[in-house]
Amino acid sequence: MGTESFRNKAVDVICQINKDGTMFPIKIRLVDEDGLIQTYMIKAYRDLSHKGTFQLPSGIIATSTIFPFECKISNFGREHTILLYYHADLHQWRMVVPENRTGLTGA
Repeated sequence: MGTESFRNKAVDVICQINKDGTMFPIKIRLVDEDGLIQTYMIKAYRDLSHKGTFQLPSGIIATSTIFPFECKISNFGREHTILLYYHADLHQWRMVVPENRTGLTGA
């Protein structure tokens, strides 16, 4: 892990839960730099939970109750990669955001 500092913000997520219990995010809703609520479709995702227990770049340890996803969204024609995770114990979706990143911010 580098010297970059991270925040993890609670976000609104619409997800699909399949009959076999697997899930994946479909849309996220964030507050932009102007304080307006924006909705973004997940264009692609990678389920990172198959790796077993591991450390996310922000220092959070992903366990059997934390389901991380690397997601691609697009904003004004630019593609962004974000890290979302669902914390099953808290029933909460969160997004990991580098502290110095401009543009997308959590609600």
